[in-house]
Amino acid sequence: MSEIKQLQKAVDYIETNITTELDYTEIAKQACMSTFHFQRLFSILCGHTIGEYIRNRRLSLAAMEMMSTEKNIIEIALRYGYDTPEGFTRAFHRYFGITPSAARDRKIVLPSFEKLSVQKTLFGGMVEMDDMTSFSKRGYYVKENAPVYFTNDMDLTCKWFRDVLGWYGDICGRDEKDNPIYGCVFDYPGELIVANLTPFRGIHLFNGEPGKGVVAFINIQGIDTFHKFVRDNGWNQISEIYEQPWGAKECCVTTIDGSIIRFFETSV
Repeated sequence: MSEIKQLQKAVDYIETNITTELDYTEIAKQACMSTFHFQRLFSILCGHTIGEYIRNRRLSLAAMEMMSTEKNIIEIALRYGYDTPEGFTRAFHRYFGITPSAARDRKIVLPSFEKLSVQKTLFGGMVEMDDMTSFSKRGYYVKENAPVYFTNDMDLTCKWFRDVLGWYGDICGRDEKDNPIYGCVFDYPGELIVANLTPFRGIHLFNGEPGKGVVAFINIQGIDTFHKFVRDNGWNQISEIYEQPWGAKECCVTTIDGSIIRFFETSV
């Protein structure tokens, strides 16, 4: 959990100093990382570069202040780092689709760009810090928990996971003849594993006769989007989404090897 705390410390530092000139090197120091490593991890985690995050956060806070107070718009623009009213107006219109003065006059409800929560992003808000403290006191944890998948063509199978499911991963080991002997695929960039920000939750690939039944049962969030994603990628060997008696929504994907992966989503 220390890496998560370090990253959140950097985010908190940004928030505390959001109205001042922010230095990327100083931000990275808060996470005990190099500037390069921090910026790369932040982009993977947040979906924005650090610069985009700061800019969007400033615009969101400026909009909130503008709509909730009677402060002069120019004063607010200067407070959040814009040298001229014109620059602020352009950035505001580009982000919100309306000028600051028009938004205030018409009392428009503007969307908010929220402060990043590293824990919520990684765990979906399902894990409380008290639970993690208790978890750490137990003295052990499962480092990896993933199904084993057998294939006769590991290169082709890896490509299928990348192209059809949008996963990451590749061949991790080859023999002296360059034949693949071990690979792994997972639904998030591998940098998050290297940085110890999340446990491995992918699939281990080994050489062998592919299983023709169910080889994995995977809980996901956003099954409707997942179903459309697979279909849009040209893969039709996916069932329709159906309801399970125990309350989950589920669909089955038949892989390029003829194995079946069941994906399900619960409401809690």
